[in-house]
Amino acid sequence: MTLYFTAFGAGVMSFFSPCVLPLLPGYLSMLSGVSAGELLKGGDGAAVKKVVLNALVFVSGFSLAFSLMGAAASAMGGLLAAHKGTLLKVFGVMMALLGVHMTGLVNLNPLNYDKRFSMRTLGGNYPGSFLMGFAFALGWSPCIGPILASILAMAAVSGGTYKGISLLLAYSAGLAAPLMLAALLTAQFFAFVGRFKKALRLVEAAAGVVLIAAGILLFFNRLMFLD
Repeated sequence: MTLYFTAFGAGVMSFFSPCVLPLLPGYLSMLSGVSAGELLKGGDGAAVKKVVLNALVFVSGFSLAFSLMGAAASAMGGLLAAHKGTLLKVFGVMMALLGVHMTGLVNLNPLNYDKRFSMRTLGGNYPGSFLMGFAFALGWSPCIGPILASILAMAAVSGGTYKGISLLLAYSAGLAAPLMLAALLTAQFFAFVGRFKKALRLVEAAAGVVLIAAGILLFFNRLMFLD
């Protein structure tokens, strides 16, 4: 179970990364068609319901995309099972480097490449919200990239397609939980988070430290024993 809690926590950390959370009012606005200003003031019941339902569809979109990534990663790991020892070391080093990058101690320029799909014309309806969620999973970097790459590495060496999919679903749940809370509480949520804006960078740095530790454990094949 520890791996699933780790994946869930990674999803939560992804949500609170400095370049995801500040853009959330705009995302929820695009999803629902409710203006960002109304969201931040606190909309009426009908507006909140619209935001919540579209956010739920958005979550289903990125959950599907992430689970497909988990299946692909575990399949790749299955094909290379004979080289699992080498994979553990390679992924462990990669995970630790991603963690160092997130702490800000070292800036790895390739990880700063930012690719986002344009989604402004998709929102306001359920099919559009689903496509936005799917596109979010495929195209949002570098915000969630380092953490997601680490979870995919865990999926690749986890031993089985089901395990890979379930790990990525746990990651999706961690990302979805605060997002749905934000959609439900809107103004109250953003007012609360606004008090801790300066702490967002610390959250990212802390996530980097966790990734470094996980990378070291993975390198020495000591991460999986927790399960």
